[in-house]
Formats: sequence, structure tokens, C-alpha cells
Amino acid sequence: MASYTQEELTGMVQEAGLRVTGHRLAVLGYLSKVKNPVTVYELVDALRKKDNIDQATVYRNLASLHEAGLLRRLDFNHGHAHYELETGRASHQLVCSNCETIEKIEGISIDDTVKKMLKKSKKFKQTTTHSMEIYGLCKNCA
Repeated sequence: MASYTQEELTGMVQEAGLRVTGHRLAVLGYLSKVKNPVTVYELVDALRKKDNIDQATVYRNLASLHEAGLLRRLDFNHGHAHYELETGRASHQLVCSNCETIEKIEGISIDDTVKKMLKKSKKFKQTTTHSMEIYGLCKNCA
């Protein structure tokens, strides 16, 4: 997790070819400060009061920021997406199948596994990044 300054976030939006808006910066700013991927509902709840953003605006901004490559959209089979800032680094999460708790795990490399997957692949030559979800039960649900 890395928190970015307003200037850094502005630069990221500009480099992605998007118009810089307060709502885009609010979404990126929030996602740069949270440790785990968040749902749209969590994002709306966090930004509604502070930045006066409604749900439709959050959805539109998530879509444009994801399409521009600034956000990573994750599906944990919960019936809704989770979002995190795209850092270009691998993303690994442990996901509770019962209560939907998510814990992001950093500092673990699966580079050897990725290399083996590419060797076996008939259609891919290289990867740029990856995301991995491991499902199980958290300590509270076990």
C-alpha cells in the first residue's frame, strides 16, 4: 500500500489521458490509502459525505479509471467487484468463503509458478502482472 500526494494522483490521471476531476482524484486518493480491495458500496459510503459523490458517479469513475489502467477490478465470487489501485505489482489475497473477509498478502513471490504457466501456455509469451486469490476460512469462521 502506498499513499500518493494529490499532485501524484493528478499526474497519474493526466498520463492515462483522462480529464482531471475532483471525483476521480477522490476515488484514487481513497484507494491509495486502503490496505485491501474495496467494494463500490464501501467506496460510496466513504466518499458520500466527505466528497459529495453519489453511487452513479462512483460507478462511472471506477469504469473510466479501470479502462484507463489505473485500477484493478477483482472478482472474489461474492456477486460484486472489488477495486484496488493498479500498482503494476502482483496482487495476492486470502478470501474467506464464509464471511467474505479479504486480506491482501504482500511480499510473496510466485514468479516460478508464473514462469511454469507461461512455458505450458500455447497462447501466451509473457505476463505484465498478476492477481491471485486463495479461498478458505478466516480464523473467525474456522
